[in-house]
Amino acid sequence: MARAFRFWLGLVLGAVMIAIGVYVAARPLWNPLPVTGSRVLDMALAALFLLRGFMNLRVIRRTDNPGVQQPNHGGPEGHGGP
Repeated sequence: MARAFRFWLGLVLGAVMIAIGVYVAARPLWNPLPVTGSRVLDMALAALFLLRGFMNLRVIRRTDNPGVQQPNHGGPEGHGGP
């Protein structure tokens, strides 16, 4: 139960951070006023949110999906057979 919650929380937070980063980076296309008061700070925050969001999704992708059974690749001996 806790693994499933952590999986979905990381997935949602990663997606939200990417969405915020895309919004802050693309906002100058339709509104010339920066969000933070400085265009350089806007781009830095957009890069930070995008990087952190992609890192969240990468960690989630590498961890076990709680709803999917992972294949057995053998034990520490390195063989998959009986």
